[in-house]
Amino acid sequence: MRITHQSQFDSALRRISLGQAGTAQAEQRLATGKRLDRPSTDPIAMHRALELRATLKVKDQAAANAADGLMWVNLADSKLQTVVERLQRARELAVQGASFGNTNEQQAIATEVAAIRDQAVALANSKHKGRALFAGFSGGDAITDIAGTWTYTGDNGTVERRIGDNEVMPINVTAADAFGFTSGRDLFSVLDDFEAAALAGSQGGMDTAIGEIDGILTDTLNALTQLGASGRRIEAAQSRHLDEINTVRAQLSELEDMDINEAVLDLKMQETAYQAALAAFGHANRSSLVEFLR
Repeated sequence: MRITHQSQFDSALRRISLGQAGTAQAEQRLATGKRLDRPSTDPIAMHRALELRATLKVKDQAAANAADGLMWVNLADSKLQTVVERLQRARELAVQGASFGNTNEQQAIATEVAAIRDQAVALANSKHKGRALFAGFSGGDAITDIAGTWTYTGDNGTVERRIGDNEVMPINVTAADAFGFTSGRDLFSVLDDFEAAALAGSQGGMDTAIGEIDGILTDTLNALTQLGASGRRIEAAQSRHLDEINTVRAQLSELEDMDINEAVLDLKMQETAYQAALAAFGHANRSSLVEFLR
């Protein structure tokens, strides 16, 4: 088969073009540190990498849900802990008022009880990102004074977060359960009656408040226990998510990332091939000119 000078020339040009492309691709891989820069590089590996990225996206979302759920739980826990502290102080005042009949002291007790009630209302109506912590799905306040009667104005909705493929976690408690409405005697009405008893100097009324506060404390502590259980499960899920995410990222890195030494060697080889192609082109070009001059 006769090889013409034109075919040698064209072949040399193709080698130069391929050498340029190979060098550019090797430079890009070295610059980005990525081996899979296009699907054609390794279709099977690219398909697996896409699957891993989809898995990583799902696990990242679950981790974000868990983080938001834990924030909700921790905030609600903090608010209820403060309510417990305020209730314990109210109980101390009830014991004090039931034991002594000093009028000035009872007036001071009434003033402090009113302040505790107002604090408890604010805590019960706390919000997280614009949503009431203790009102279920309701968009408004959990507790409202309607015509002189304290009323739970939320609903029984269970706020949940999906923290795993098959794991949905409830993260809320309602004011109905935490503050005695479900039990039939709510915290706010108890404190109203306690204040009135203190103002009237009714030691019997203040003695009654002791038992009622104890009952509400039980409800609030039960709500705290429920939140604590949710928080522990979410923290366990977060730890699991972190391990799984790190595993997926390691697998992605193994598929996609370029070994630096390998990348440098590949670049050197591509540059050598390119230089050889240039040399071949120069030789072919000189041969053509000599043949032309003959």
